[in-house]
Amino acid sequence: MDLMKNKIRNFLLTLLFFAPITSASSSEQGFPPAVPLSQDDIEDPQKGYMHIPQGMEGGTFMYAKKGDPTGKTEKVELEKFTFLEGFRTEVINGFTPTIGVCIFMDKWSCFIADSEEVINKTLSQELTNNLSPIHESDMIFCEDCKPTPVPLFSRICPGYYRAHITDEVVEDKTLPTYPEFFSKEGNCIYEEPWFISSSKKEKEKNNNGIEKIDQMVILQSAFNRCMLEEKLLTKQQLITMTSEGAKVTPQLFNPVMQILKNGETKSQKEAQDILINKLGGCKNFVRTFITMTMKEDSKEMMKLLDKQGFNDDLLGRPKSYFDQNLKMVFCKEPIPEFTLNYDSNPTDKEVANLCSCIWNKFPEGRWERDEMRRIFKGGDPTWQTQGMFNRFGKAMKVCGGYEL
Repeated sequence: MDLMKNKIRNFLLTLLFFAPITSASSSEQGFPPAVPLSQDDIEDPQKGYMHIPQGMEGGTFMYAKKGDPTGKTEKVELEKFTFLEGFRTEVINGFTPTIGVCIFMDKWSCFIADSEEVINKTLSQELTNNLSPIHESDMIFCEDCKPTPVPLFSRICPGYYRAHITDEVVEDKTLPTYPEFFSKEGNCIYEEPWFISSSKKEKEKNNNGIEKIDQMVILQSAFNRCMLEEKLLTKQQLITMTSEGAKVTPQLFNPVMQILKNGETKSQKEAQDILINKLGGCKNFVRTFITMTMKEDSKEMMKLLDKQGFNDDLLGRPKSYFDQNLKMVFCKEPIPEFTLNYDSNPTDKEVANLCSCIWNKFPEGRWERDEMRRIFKGGDPTWQTQGMFNRFGKAMKVCGGYEL
């Protein structure tokens, strides 16, 4: 369940990671702009935009049922289906998809729902790091998808789509040069989505191949800031690493070094804040940055962070709560669920305090925490498990769990 929860979260984070670095006022919801899925996008896919397909004709589908815990999904086999009004069909009992959003990251991944409201709400919750502990609506997540394009539409330029016959136009109004999409020579100003690529003019200026250097400086400096705030590296360690980077790419790492040594300006910090907040805080930013920029070493890096307890928030839940029906406590921390007295009815605040207290009774590096994480992940009990639960019971007593 936790693996699938992380897959869902990573998919949503991928959508949000490519949102332009703009102020909240200039990017209404903070999502990447949405454009139709054209045949051009199928034949020559580009990373960046969210695409609205007409339907789906294949893929690996995972169904999330309304009311189930976040992360619980069921693999389903689905035939070809369409979102076209008048031709929609019920693909799962009680669930008729009406819209999907897809993004290309080496392959197509799609998020499918029965209303645009569900998609907007789910992405908004992820943007504010406030995902519900349960699925609030039926939805489908698709990996390695085969979305079907919207007929008639062609991608004239990235962010500029026109429909043949009807002449309908869909434009990315966040484009820095909007409403201009073409140069004086009649070429597209941007060859790729503007927020992940420089314009042709910028490319000519940067003969070393670095595009949108200012944005990359903000990305790298935001990563450094988060590594410091999460106490994963010291300032001296970051200076050493940045010095090595400057030997290879001085145009990027020299400005980053200046920020590291002298601190951010007000505008640089605001740009960093937008990036970090968009991904739900430093932990998610670090994970996403590592995954997307350190592809060959990302698995080893994540293993090292996992050993330090950095990923405990992924093992746990969005918040601690008491399930009235099951009479069980579910902690935000990676603690196996447990019961209280039969007539217990604690508040959310009491549960949060109890979970935090129990978790902090076992310092990082102690075997009890490792055992709780292992059991939380679904591991089989061992001789250590009984010892852990004995100590857990003592922590419960000290933290007032038996008095709730």
